[in-house]
Amino acid sequence: MSDEKNMPAPEQEKGAEKPVERQEKENKNTEKKARSTSAKKEKTAKATLNPKEIDSLILENADLKAQCRENQDNFLLLAAEFENFKKRTNKDQLRAREFYKENLLLDLLPVLDDIERAIKHHGEDETGKAFTLIFTQLLAYLAKYEVAPFDAVGTDFDPERHDAMLTRSESDKKHNTVLEEFQKGYTIGSKILRHAKVIVNITE
Repeated sequence: MSDEKNMPAPEQEKGAEKPVERQEKENKNTEKKARSTSAKKEKTAKATLNPKEIDSLILENADLKAQCRENQDNFLLLAAEFENFKKRTNKDQLRAREFYKENLLLDLLPVLDDIERAIKHHGEDETGKAFTLIFTQLLAYLAKYEVAPFDAVGTDFDPERHDAMLTRSESDKKHNTVLEEFQKGYTIGSKILRHAKVIVNITE
């Protein structure tokens, strides 16, 4: 009996799984089965949509696409309107600046008229020379803004450039030509800033 007690316990068979490892393996298999079952249930749920639900989803999708297209069209329309608004605003601002500039320059012309009359009155004396210098400087200033006087005497009468104040008949001059100039006309760029006031020859 003492020999039996002292006998060593039989070794575990080689390759046999330990209880812990076997439990872990079983847990993994259980989780895998659970995931597989869940995926099958989802597929089953998707596959079991009835025709009414499918039609409802199709209509909802179509409505969303239509709404998206409408929003995009509205955005493009607003963008185009804003661009047109900017262009109109820029044009209005440009016209306002041009109008202000033309009126400002137009107000200077009577000053030139007075200086020109003073030059004719004083002739070549010192005062006349001083007025001539001022007149030349003012013309140079106005030239920066494309303002310049134009000649009227001897040209054909043009209502776009001349205002006929009086008529006179001189047989040795061409009919409808400008004989005299009461007030000089000025252009600004390609436009008339002020008409020349003239006497026109009428022989017919």
